[in-house]
Amino acid sequence: MEWNRVTDIFDKGGFIMYVILGLSIYVGAVIIFKSYQLWKLKVNKTAFVDQVFSHLANKDMKSALSSATVSSHPAARIIETSLLMLVRQDCSESRLKDEMERVGNAEIRYLDMHMRGLEMAANVGPLLGLLGTVMGMVMTFATLEQAGARVNPALLAGGIWVSLLTTVFGLVAAIPALAAHYFFDGQIEKVRALMSDISTRLLSLHGKVRLTSPSVSKPLSPQPGISIGATQSSTAPPIVQ
Repeated sequence: MEWNRVTDIFDKGGFIMYVILGLSIYVGAVIIFKSYQLWKLKVNKTAFVDQVFSHLANKDMKSALSSATVSSHPAARIIETSLLMLVRQDCSESRLKDEMERVGNAEIRYLDMHMRGLEMAANVGPLLGLLGTVMGMVMTFATLEQAGARVNPALLAGGIWVSLLTTVFGLVAAIPALAAHYFFDGQIEKVRALMSDISTRLLSLHGKVRLTSPSVSKPLSPQPGISIGATQSSTAPPIVQ
């Protein structure tokens, strides 16, 4: 389709067409951003979780902390924070739980960026299209009324198809937004479930931690706010992917 033809359709559709065009550009930008975000965080690569709990089962807190630190997965931040707190003598279970919730909520909020925007676009797109169609139909019938008895059926047909342009374009903007929202929401929900499972397993370690590591002959001296070293009495079950 020639460029002049495209601009002519937009002109016939009215300013609502340009509003929907802006909405479509926003949807496309969000889809690209969210795809890059999930790829960068490697949300589908969760092998590090089994590695962490395997190290904990082998009484090697240092390696467990290292496995969590090198991962960019949001759940790794919960593991990292929890392991650093577990070895603190004054760390209560309630404090550990609160800190895991704080870190987990912060990670989820980052993943939820622009999700409401996609949901809004999926809902508003068809409504904008319907609004444009109704406005077009009103103008078409107003033109027919002015024509009086000299009504041309072609005029009515032309007014109707021009009015329906906004409905079509609104659906074109809304369908990808809705599909993307469901996909990204599913990915975020998997991360949330993994965080919940990890938090439960880490809370079970409270009160069972030693300040020693197999690679160190004496207790590790934690730096201010940082501690390394712990054990787990038995091998932790694997994470269900």
